[in-house]
Amino acid sequence: MIFAARGVMVSLAFFAIVYSFLSLLLMLLWRGWRRIVPRNVETPNLLFWLRLLPFVFSAAITVFLTFPSFLLLEAHSMDEDLGTFVLCLCSLLFLGGGLFRVIAAQGRTRRAEAEWLETASRAEGGESGPATFACPNPLPIMLAGIRTPRVLVSKAARALLTEGELQAAVRHEMAHLRSSDNLKKAIFNFISFPGMACLERAWQEAAELDADLKAVSTRGEALDLASALVKLSRGCPPLAPALATGLVGVAESVAMRVERLLEWERSPKAIQHWRYVVPLTLAAMVSLAANLGPALVVTHFLTERLVP
Repeated sequence: MIFAARGVMVSLAFFAIVYSFLSLLLMLLWRGWRRIVPRNVETPNLLFWLRLLPFVFSAAITVFLTFPSFLLLEAHSMDEDLGTFVLCLCSLLFLGGGLFRVIAAQGRTRRAEAEWLETASRAEGGESGPATFACPNPLPIMLAGIRTPRVLVSKAARALLTEGELQAAVRHEMAHLRSSDNLKKAIFNFISFPGMACLERAWQEAAELDADLKAVSTRGEALDLASALVKLSRGCPPLAPALATGLVGVAESVAMRVERLLEWERSPKAIQHWRYVVPLTLAAMVSLAANLGPALVVTHFLTERLVP
């Protein structure tokens, strides 16, 4: 039992080192890329998995290689020093803090949603999907919640927008729902790391552009959504709660979205790059399984050198 606990402690310490290194490397590479190509818009799925990569890779190495290599190759004598305990504590604080942030964000979102729904009325003419409510919330239109999502439309927005503009705005929020963007925000809260805000902000901008494009299928619908964005962005509306997506946000992002919508034209169906990722991932797993013994030896060697 004590030996297994030592293995968990060393594995968590190794996780802290690998995750910190990969996150810092990704942050530097991303900032360098942004300096070279400042206006390039990547797909939101690519940015999401790019942001998730350090955590997924570090967790996989820890669970499938570091801990087994410790159990199989480590001596039973206690030789860890204070540095191992500190790194293990850092990992526990990171994981615990991430869980706390997600719970706190969910609580804030639920409280705000409940407050707005107290005097809300169910809207008519909503599209299939989550319930749509007209309420006095300060945000014009937003999608709130993860398990039971609701599209909240402020009464001011219903009075300001035409029927076509309102339907285009609701379709935009439905696109966020199909992409599980609120869940992705929760994941970002869980794996928060200093300096990653720039990449997460790029994902959010790309997600808004992607939802705009998925919400329109004709030139007229694109113009309706652009008009809704212009009308609702006046007055600098507040930001949405942590686990909600608002139709409008940062003024610079809204300006770019309107520009894209005004230039809208039907584009060919996007290539599903994930179809190429799945076979590559399976091939990597098969290759690792075939060479598991040497991989465990190398991982144990690195653990001995990196963990104090």
